[in-house]
Amino acid sequence: MHFSILGPLSAQADDGTELDLARRSQRGTLAVLLLYHGQRPARTQLIDALWGDDPPTGADRALRVRMSDLRRVLAGCRRLVTHPAGYQLVTEPGELDLAVFQKLAHDGRVALDTGRFADADDMLARACALWRSPPLADLPDTPIMELTRAALVAQRRDAQEWLIDARLALGRHHETLAQIRGCIAADPLAERSHVQLMLALDRCGQKSAALAAYGTLRELTMREFGQDPGPEARALLSQLLADSPGVLQSAASRDGRRQLLLRTGIWSDGQDQRDPQAVRAGRTR
Repeated sequence: MHFSILGPLSAQADDGTELDLARRSQRGTLAVLLLYHGQRPARTQLIDALWGDDPPTGADRALRVRMSDLRRVLAGCRRLVTHPAGYQLVTEPGELDLAVFQKLAHDGRVALDTGRFADADDMLARACALWRSPPLADLPDTPIMELTRAALVAQRRDAQEWLIDARLALGRHHETLAQIRGCIAADPLAERSHVQLMLALDRCGQKSAALAAYGTLRELTMREFGQDPGPEARALLSQLLADSPGVLQSAASRDGRRQLLLRTGIWSDGQDQRDPQAVRAGRTR
């Protein structure tokens, strides 16, 4: 069989036939069971996942009805089993896209950390490709499932960032720009993506754009949190300025240089903008 949960839920029998999951209750029940893959969830866990703070009267009976209905859909597959405390949907390795994603992401991160960048690129690209739109579409709208959704989306974001790291390490900075900008559009507060954009722009020979990217990030963190970006972004800013202190001269005018310096936080309005040591040090207000 094959189960897909990282987009609209789908299930296929061994012969490739698509299982009929027409009702939302069927899709939600199957989605919850799939999220507990490899585990034996208790009835209370399943009730919390399916109905949250508003379980129906006679929740145990309602759960049994849900499971009987799902068994009819899975007729002949013998995957839904009852255990003393609850129910379990049995899946084999490679049958559930979520499990495949998590294994590929883990192995890709190990490859990245050990310098096997081409292997990391391959595994992380395959991991990210398993996600479909809209992601996790059939999870019930209950508190525990919302937390689960957020955790899985964070795993996806991590895998995307690791994939970009691998491609930057392979010198594929030009092709990562669109991918990085897509990550920023999806999650503007993900500071790591802004750092990757700065690095990719710098490696593409666009140092002024890299500095402007830091300025955009700083405006965002000052507005949202009242503080400068984190140490990774500030360290990269200092490195960019130390490597090419003359990059500021590429601004179209003295006023353009002033605006760039103000946005990056290197100087305040009252500081001497001709101080090259301050530029190389990346001094902030």
